Amino acid sequence: MPSATPRIALIHNPQAGRGKAPAAARRLQAALAGVGLKPRELLTKGRGHAEELVGHAVDQGAEVVMVVGGDGTVHEAAQALAGSSACLAPLPAGRCNDFCRSLGLGFDAEALVAAVVAGSSRQVDLARVNGRNYCTVGAVGFDAEVSRYVDLMKAPLWGQPAYIYAVLRTLGRYRPPQVKLTWDDGHYHGPLFLAAVANTPTYGNQIRIVPQAQADDGHLDICLVRPVGIFKVMRFLPAVLKGSHGSVPEVSFVRTRKVEIVCDRPMELWADGEPVAASPLKVEILPQALKVVAPALV
Repeated sequence: MPSATPRIALIHNPQAGRGKAPAAARRLQAALAGVGLKPRELLTKGRGHAEELVGHAVDQGAEVVMVVGGDGTVHEAAQALAGSSACLAPLPAGRCNDFCRSLGLGFDAEALVAAVVAGSSRQVDLARVNGRNYCTVGAVGFDAEVSRYVDLMKAPLWGQPAYIYAVLRTLGRYRPPQVKLTWDDGHYHGPLFLAAVANTPTYGNQIRIVPQAQADDGHLDICLVRPVGIFKVMRFLPAVLKGSHGSVPEVSFVRTRKVEIVCDRPMELWADGEPVAASPLKVEILPQALKVVAPALV
């Protein structure tokens, strides 16, 4: 940290976590007040606003940006914080909080403030696709369609149950595209069920799609799944939730620093719960691009 009493901006999404973010922000404000810190508080008004607010905060000299929300809010903060000396201090309060969980961050506001006061920080990687950063897993193919379904659906479901429901609703109508993936030392050309290009192990609230991924190893980890039948997907879905799907013949894992994905029809990449880019896709790792207040990775 630049100083013992850093300049702090507190940004939170009032809609995140179905309204849980305001309560989390109040806990964080109380914890900050308890150690004599008063941040500048900024509220987001919609998708894209957190990125704008974080950018302004950094331009005005914020040394720590405390973000209360889910992966989508953190995703926006990462656009403005990448490569800067300002430190991200996220308190998870969203539908899915995979980035915070991957760093060992819980829901304890006092612990987060203690880490800020102690100056405990480290650098983690970001992924970058077509000029935009993401923090967790970028999904192309079936998982991207599932993510879109979850984003739009009105069923009263949350976290993993929402994703499982979306899988069941999407599975019967999915038609695999023909793709060409090219990575550092190999390629795949053929039909695709899904490709998950990961900086962290999980998405969809702790679905362990790429269990070996780590946010500080300077690499992307890809889970490549060739087409599988509906009934086989249903059989190996529990293995995906546990991260033990590596034994499925249609599943391959690749480690690389970059990958290009070309599809025979327009395809979206979804990451951090957001639609991030459209094919053709160029994904690369940005080593140590983001400064974060967090415990050490384990």
